[in-house]
Amino acid sequence: MMAIWRFLTSLKTCAWAGLAFCVAGAVGSVVMGRYPELFADMDAQVFAGWFARKGFADPAPTSWLYGLLLATALFAVNAACCTAERLVRILRGEVTLRRLLPHVMHLAFLGVVLSHLVSAVYGDRIPGVAIPQGGFAMVGGTGWAMRLDRFDAVMAPEGYPRDFSATVTLFRDTTPVARGVVRTNEPLFHEGYGIYIKNFGTTPWGAPYAVFDANRDSGATAILAASLLFTAANLLYLFPSRRNDA
Repeated sequence: MMAIWRFLTSLKTCAWAGLAFCVAGAVGSVVMGRYPELFADMDAQVFAGWFARKGFADPAPTSWLYGLLLATALFAVNAACCTAERLVRILRGEVTLRRLLPHVMHLAFLGVVLSHLVSAVYGDRIPGVAIPQGGFAMVGGTGWAMRLDRFDAVMAPEGYPRDFSATVTLFRDTTPVARGVVRTNEPLFHEGYGIYIKNFGTTPWGAPYAVFDANRDSGATAILAASLLFTAANLLYLFPSRRNDA
């Protein structure tokens, strides 16, 4: 047991996990290009569901994901064990801010990993909600109907869209519950879902239409909070230490 504990708290373990993470990511960047049909819908659904359906059914081209997930898990366990061991020593001796900050970073990192895990398991992806201007469409299983009130596009002289936006209203039954303008990278948020505009065009009868995705990331708020904590701890740790806080 002591040998396992030494392995889990070792800096070498962290370094090897980092190397494995980088190698798996590099392999994945190549494999995803060679198997576009396998990974094309990876971002269109919750990761846990996609991985359960395709990761186990076709393990050869997705083996890099196994390595990536195992390296991340080892990172997390290493950070947790290292923090647990060091905090006991710190709390038994002189507690200073500078000695605590590395472990605040570890805890923030664990918060990011666990929050991503929550999003990967309990999130939701509703792709391809196409609506003609003035029309309605149901938004997955949310119970909402979305109406496209108005679509606007500004085209460049070269023929590509310079800017486009959609004014939409969400209804539950016949009651409007949210309304806003959706642009690229400016979604409409309601009850944890983000409504994103993904595409647009013209129907055969000449009416404009827009295509939307509705995404819910259950751990998004926690990811942001943990990331801010990690950044703050890093910045504070970079400040020159004073003699009484070394």
